[in-house]
Amino acid sequence: MIEIDGSYGEGGGQILRTALTLSAIENKSFEMFNIRAGRKKPGLAAQHLQCVKAMAQICDAEVSGAGVGSLSLRFLPGEIEHGDYCFEIGTAGSVSLVLQTIFLPLSLANGPSSITIRGGTHVPFSPCFHYLKEQWLYYLEKIGFDAKIEMVRAGFYPKGGGEINVSIRHVENIDPLTLMERGRLLRLRGVSAVGNLDLSIAERQRKQVIKRLSEINIIPEIDVVTMPAFARGTLLLLVCEFENSQSCYFSLGAIGKRAEKVADEACEELEHFLETKGVVDKYLADQIILPLSLARKTSRFLTPEITPHLLTNAEIIRLFSNTKIDINGNTGGEGEVIIGENSLLPL
Repeated sequence: MIEIDGSYGEGGGQILRTALTLSAIENKSFEMFNIRAGRKKPGLAAQHLQCVKAMAQICDAEVSGAGVGSLSLRFLPGEIEHGDYCFEIGTAGSVSLVLQTIFLPLSLANGPSSITIRGGTHVPFSPCFHYLKEQWLYYLEKIGFDAKIEMVRAGFYPKGGGEINVSIRHVENIDPLTLMERGRLLRLRGVSAVGNLDLSIAERQRKQVIKRLSEINIIPEIDVVTMPAFARGTLLLLVCEFENSQSCYFSLGAIGKRAEKVADEACEELEHFLETKGVVDKYLADQIILPLSLARKTSRFLTPEITPHLLTNAEIIRLFSNTKIDINGNTGGEGEVIIGENSLLPL
């Protein structure tokens, strides 16, 4: 029984999600205490509870402590089963975080799976659907995963009501990733989208992006679209395509938040990235180390910022496996991430 202090490091729900993923893959039980102890509302929230329930369903786990507000949890996994699954978060809880929790175990299962998840697709403090599809899945496919993600309906905070469909095929091998230079910028594309709002808002977001990026001699290609949605909301997503890699940044609208502010937020993060030598953006960095820890060979990449999320996730991975993860650099600054060999996958 692996014991985990849920208040360690960054102390958020990521600790629980990584533990659930590796518990299922390695068939190792764990007990977690002080779950999200430092948060305004400590313990399991609805979206964290759905991650637990979803994982318990796909690996027939024995679970105790799975309730909203619970500060402790025991999880004893069984065998991973592929199949058709539907998960209802019931709030604007992030569908992305639920998917990321169960994705790797289902990819390693003995057959294909089809998943429907309903909840929030574009909510604060989590990767939105478009980031998942354009950035997260882009890199997962580069290292050998085979999946498709489609959005039926957008679910904006605070009402949620979104829905995504995911198909996952069995993966035989997970390849390493080496990205030390991003190369020359080839193209900057993006999408400015609204749900249940006038298209002129999306157009204002696009115009502000063009204004901002033209100042650094970049001419973006931005599509203006309307998304089917349960509630009102906006999105601005930017994708930089380089010779060797790509980076992705986004911003979401909110009540009282001007369209120009939405655009400025995404542009500011992108501009900061371009000022560094980083190759893998700071958000993807902490998400990609988990699948890369399952590869048989060493991975290595540069990130523009070493975040508490990255450091915390690396430590939880070390608890479950013999994978060596070295993060060279200071928190808040640029850094190099090296993920060594392990023996999780059969030869």
